Amino acid sequence: MHHSRLAFLVALFVSGAQVTFAQLKIACIGDSITEGSGLGNPAVESYPPRLQRLLGTNYIVRNFGVGGRTLLKEGDFPYWREPVFKQSKDWDPDIVIIQLGTNDSKPQNWKFGTNFVSEYEEFITNYTGLKSAPWVVLCTPCPVYANGAYGITPSIVTTNIAPMVRDLANRMGLELVDLRTRLDGHKEWFPDTVHPNSKGMVVMSAIMYDALLGGRPSGSPPEITITHPSKTQVALTWPAAWGNLVPQYTLSLRTNTTWSVLELPTAYGDGELIHQTNSVGSSTRLYRLWQP
Repeated sequence: MHHSRLAFLVALFVSGAQVTFAQLKIACIGDSITEGSGLGNPAVESYPPRLQRLLGTNYIVRNFGVGGRTLLKEGDFPYWREPVFKQSKDWDPDIVIIQLGTNDSKPQNWKFGTNFVSEYEEFITNYTGLKSAPWVVLCTPCPVYANGAYGITPSIVTTNIAPMVRDLANRMGLELVDLRTRLDGHKEWFPDTVHPNSKGMVVMSAIMYDALLGGRPSGSPPEITITHPSKTQVALTWPAAWGNLVPQYTLSLRTNTTWSVLELPTAYGDGELIHQTNSVGSSTRLYRLWQP
C-alpha cells in the first residue's frame, strides 16, 4: 500500500523551463518519547530531527510531541486539548506519524480504556480528513521495562494497547511501525524504563526511515565505506536506500562481541548517500551496519 503512496513523495512540478521540488511535510505526533524527554539535546537527538537529517532537504519534519499526553480524551492530559493538535492539523502535513498510548496505560487513564479504539479512530480521521489528505503511519508504544516509571504499566502496553494499535492499522489500511516489537530486548536504550536514550533514538529514526521509504531494498546489505578525512576523524558512508541500517562499532572481535550504536555526531542523508563522521578515539574501532 505504502509504495504507491511514496511514488509521489517529493512532488515534481514543471513550469516552462523551471523545475522546483515541493518539500514534503512530515508531522510527528506523540508524547514525551516523540518530544525527546530525558535527552541532553532533544532538538538534535530525538527521532524527528534525526529523521529529518536522514531524509535530507526534500522533507520538512516537525516535532509535535508533548510530554505526558494521552490518546484518551478522558485521560489526565489529553493530546486533544493541546495547542499543537490544532497546529499540526493547520500545517496540512503530507505524512502524519502518530505515537501515542504509553501514558494511557497509567491506571487513572486506562480505566477508560474501553474508549481507546473508538477515540483513536476519531483522532486518525482528524488527520485523514485534512485538505492535504495525509498518509498516516501508526506506531505502537515503545516497550516499557521493569515496573515502568511514572505509573506507566508494561503489561497494559504489551497486552492491550499495542495489539489495539496493530489491529487499527490493519483494519483502516494504515502503515504500522511496531516499536513495541522492534525495540524489544534492549533495556539499555531505556535508562528510566520508558524513554529511549540517544542510542535508542538513532534506532527509532532508522525504523521510521524504513517505514517511509518502503522497507529494505532487495539484495544483500551494502558494505560500509570508511575514509579518514583527517587524523582525528573517520567518515562512514553507505547508500541512502539503506538508510534503515544503523552503524555500530566495537573495539575488538571475540566470541561474544558487543556492538554499540554510534549516536553522535549524527548521520545525515543527501539523497544518494548517508554520511556519518566520527572522532577517532585512542583505540582502533571496527564498524558494521546493523538492521534493527
